[in-house]
This record gives sequence, structure tokens and C-alpha cells, in this order.
Amino acid sequence: MTRAMPTMDDSMLNMTPMIDVVFQLILFFLFSLKFKNLDYRFDSELPKGIGFQKTSLPAEPPPRLSVSLFRLDEIDPGKARTKIKFAGSEWIVPDVESYDERDKTFGALRERLKQVSHATSIVEGEIKTPLPSGAAVPHADVMKVLDAFIEAEIADVKFQGAPSPIPGRH
Repeated sequence: MTRAMPTMDDSMLNMTPMIDVVFQLILFFLFSLKFKNLDYRFDSELPKGIGFQKTSLPAEPPPRLSVSLFRLDEIDPGKARTKIKFAGSEWIVPDVESYDERDKTFGALRERLKQVSHATSIVEGEIKTPLPSGAAVPHADVMKVLDAFIEAEIADVKFQGAPSPIPGRH
């Protein structure tokens, strides 16, 4: 038994060309449409003579309180200690032998940081460990100096350490 194909009704319209024409009209109107650029602009006048100046000079970085750390006698572990320099003052931090002496030294640094920051209103700090002896400063001493900055209410602290790998070490 063969099945007959359904016959198409000649009264139905083919809508494909009509849809094509409608899409072409939509594209034509979209491409010929021009948006107004001035609708969202504000009328304003900026003052002359102030603001950004055209200059070739780079801006100066803001002042920072800078603490430098150095390692003394790094070759001999029995004599090794850390030297701290800040605002004309120097402290020698003994190694692990005496925790009380270490705490006193970092306490003195903290008090000096507070004095200088309140006197100058500087709220940024910097910890430097310059080469060659700065590269051997123990991590604990750097963290204690960072804690002193934070306790002196200076939270924006930049750290400048030794590049990796440390020169002269294998």
C-alpha cells in the first residue's frame, strides 16, 4: 500500500520573501539612523589657571618615613646582629640571646616612629634592606619593624628588599 504525499494548498502564501524584505528594511533604517551626541553633555566651565599643568617634570613621590636595616657580622652567627637606622637614630638589635633587649629596641623604634610621624604628619612608611648586608636581615626583624610601623599608626608601608636570588649565596 503506497502512501500518497500530502498535497500543498495553492491558497497558502510563501512568507519567506516577505520576511527577507522586512529584515532588509529593518537593517536599512538601523544603518541610516543617526544618534544625537549632544543629549547627555553638561554645560560647564572649568576655572582657568588651576588644575593639571602641562609639564615634562615627573611628579615628586609623597614623603615617606624610611627605616633601613643592615646585618652586621653576618658571617659569624655568634656575633650577627641587625642594625636599624631611622631619622638620625641607630639601634643595634641583638640576636635571639635576649628577647627583653630586642623588645626594648623595637619599642624605642616604635616611639621614635610615633614622634616623627606626629611631628611631620607623614602617614606612609618604607622599609629598606639595601645590598649587600641588608640582604641577610632575618625575616623576624623585618616583621618587627613592620609591626612598629603599624603600632605607630602608619599602615601604608612599602618594602624594598633584596632581589632574588640573594647575591653571593647559593
